[in-house]
Amino acid sequence: MIVVHRALRSLVLVGPLGILLGACSSTPAQPSSGASTGSGSGGAGSGGAGGSGGAGGGFTCGGTGVDKGPWSLAVDGTSAKIRWEACRTGTAPEIVFAPEEGGAEVKAAAVETSFVVANTYTAALAPDATPDYAGTYFMHEAAVTGLAPATCYAYHLAAEPGRKGRFCTARAPGAAFTFMAIGDTNPGIGPYAKDVLAHVLPKNPDFTVHGGDLQYYDSKLETWASWFPPMEPMLAQGALFPAIGNHESEMPDEYAAYTERFFGGAGFDGKNGYYRFSWGGVWFFVLDTEEALGPGSEQATWLAAELAFAVKQPGYRFSIVDFHKPWVTCGDTADAPDLRAHFEPIFANTGVALVIQAHMHGYERFDFGTLTYVTAAGGGGRIGDPDMNKARSYCDKRVASGGFRHAVIFEVAPGKLTGTAIDDQGMVRDTFTLNVP
Repeated sequence: MIVVHRALRSLVLVGPLGILLGACSSTPAQPSSGASTGSGSGGAGSGGAGGSGGAGGGFTCGGTGVDKGPWSLAVDGTSAKIRWEACRTGTAPEIVFAPEEGGAEVKAAAVETSFVVANTYTAALAPDATPDYAGTYFMHEAAVTGLAPATCYAYHLAAEPGRKGRFCTARAPGAAFTFMAIGDTNPGIGPYAKDVLAHVLPKNPDFTVHGGDLQYYDSKLETWASWFPPMEPMLAQGALFPAIGNHESEMPDEYAAYTERFFGGAGFDGKNGYYRFSWGGVWFFVLDTEEALGPGSEQATWLAAELAFAVKQPGYRFSIVDFHKPWVTCGDTADAPDLRAHFEPIFANTGVALVIQAHMHGYERFDFGTLTYVTAAGGGGRIGDPDMNKARSYCDKRVASGGFRHAVIFEVAPGKLTGTAIDDQGMVRDTFTLNVP
């Protein structure tokens, strides 16, 4: 497995979007497959071809020039960010949006920023998967402000009206809302992620919390270019708030060139890998388990301070914490008893009611009294063994589990939080209700 420390990657990032500009020339080349090929490893296996960019055949920037997106991030009560990517400069830079329930259409302009991707990566076992070609691309971000709270908006790109989506602004404290949790999607291995989304998205969640491991070069079956089309229903449904997983850094440049560029700045008041947002008086804290999280770390200090701050805010109800690598699991991955020992007393004093985790490819729910852990990591990837470590001392607290693909719909209402795990056949595999403020 190739390991490149996150701090080294950040040296080539500039600007608010974390755009990769270190390799830019004064005359950027258009995206091209003319990279020299060589072996590139990612995760536990080979991730495809890699090399330096340059002019060549294999990639055609046709049509409108838009090649990825759109998707929404960093949504609060009155603002949102809409992003999309183009493979050439000069495409129409606006989104057109209006309230879903009716109203005048409004245009919002996006800022276009160029960046260079240095390496080409392919899916070695999926010849039909579009490669991630080296070359120059053009990210667009429309920062939309002055929105009405608790309102859902439909939008489309002026450059290509068929590329569209929706987003909802945050609900007022105490209001009911619905959100989806999913993790470890890996849509290239089969129809599973697509099938999960087809059964869960009709529940109409306001937004999605993704537990990380969005795309897997390691599987040799997908690239970021092939990831976007099957995941479009999720991206079009509402804002995406992703956690960072170990598969977001399989290639030496992947975190900067793809993960951070696409999804950096997803929330508020943290960093690209960890952040917070709030909805209906519920505060969400998304952590980065690929970075230091132990006592005294920058991230741990930030989380403790932000939880203490949240409790003091008007309308505060409770908090939810989301991250990738599990702190409790009876399955085939490591756990983190040291992090539990440090954070659970803090959680108890600040009203954390739910922890959502991923990485162990299956479903689990643990009931520790005032704190519930849910492993929502069956979003499409290869299913693991949820019982490999059932001898762990806390496994008597696991009240539901299974090796199946799924997402979880959470419905927040006054006084209660209901979770429903739905599999890729539309079957309800678990449902539970927590008493919350």
